[in-house]
Amino acid sequence: MDRQLPYLPAPVDVGSESKTRITEEVANKQEETAMKSYGCALAAGVCALAVVVAAAPAATIITSSNQTFIGKIVEETPVHIVIKTESGTVPVPLTTIATIQRDPDPGAPKIVPAPIQPLQAPQAFEAAKAAVTKGDWARAGSLLAGLLDLPAATFPQENRLAATAALVTCYLQIKDPKGAAKTFTQRANLVAGEGNKQRLLATAEAIENADTMMGFTIDGKAVNSYDEAIAAAMDWKTKQLLAEAKDIGAKATDLNDMNRLESVGKLLVAKLNEADLYSPGFSIANREAALASLADNIILSAKKAVELCTRERVANISRYWKTSAASVKHATVYNNYVTQYLGRREAAENGLKNLKIFAAKFGVPALYANREEKEIAPLLAQLDALQYHLMMAGMPQQMRIALRRIGSQFK
Repeated sequence: MDRQLPYLPAPVDVGSESKTRITEEVANKQEETAMKSYGCALAAGVCALAVVVAAAPAATIITSSNQTFIGKIVEETPVHIVIKTESGTVPVPLTTIATIQRDPDPGAPKIVPAPIQPLQAPQAFEAAKAAVTKGDWARAGSLLAGLLDLPAATFPQENRLAATAALVTCYLQIKDPKGAAKTFTQRANLVAGEGNKQRLLATAEAIENADTMMGFTIDGKAVNSYDEAIAAAMDWKTKQLLAEAKDIGAKATDLNDMNRLESVGKLLVAKLNEADLYSPGFSIANREAALASLADNIILSAKKAVELCTRERVANISRYWKTSAASVKHATVYNNYVTQYLGRREAAENGLKNLKIFAAKFGVPALYANREEKEIAPLLAQLDALQYHLMMAGMPQQMRIALRRIGSQFK
């Protein structure tokens, strides 16, 4: 998938509500052409310039292992953040950072929409391009934000699309994730095609949930420009959807019922299909990984059933088997235990057997095959053995566990 969402042409008649519908495919092609002619030129300065970190106020970095560093950030790279503390300078790898909290810095660059007269829009746009090329992010951002406040007739659609992409980069460069997220949302209202809108909104969501809480990384990936944000956010969103699908499978119940198993399986696949919007082919590539949560759920339930039935057989089934032959009271107690015992054993067995059918039906036979020898087959053998009483005195042969018939022979 092309991570750069292409640009759209200016509308023929701004404000008209009944125009020829532009298909998403055509719109994307036109946006791509516009990107080549202008967008790349506007972004050229972004890619060529390194990140310069201004003097920073106090900051607190907390790592995933609960280490805390308090001091001033003196360097930021795509690999690590260097913080100067009272005890020395420490490079902290981005992959280990859980959160970053920064004290407000009154001297930090800010983007404030510049007041621009309609007739000055063309000159302001050229000035914004020049500021981007120079890496003057606050000035460029202020001009772009001011241009976007102008009426559509003054600042046309194709320029708005280019401006929002550049403005995102400006916000990210000055470490203002809220501004970047807001601009992605603003851009989503400009593009054609529901798919483009959803990808942009997902990027805004990803920035708002960035790992470092400052928009510098998304899911461990450095984010300093529009293109980097799109690329990182698509990965972030697909991982989020995969995690949600796995969570559905792990928390599902009553999977011994085939209809219930298939119903949950369809929910998981639907969640994966959502991910194809952000990364085409993701659902097929990750179907087994998602449905594995169902398989593991069934196997775990079967293991618990084996453990519980093994204890129950000794503690209650065997205990009441002999006395239930001579006592209505004991026979009633025995039958209650047996009913629960046999239901639990059968449910576990059905779940394991249904898994094979389910795996074939959903196109992932490996889901069963990879677990059959080491886990499923031994569990089925144990469950089969649990159909029978333990051998004990007075039992002529090993007998299948069954309900007692309560009748007149009892005193």
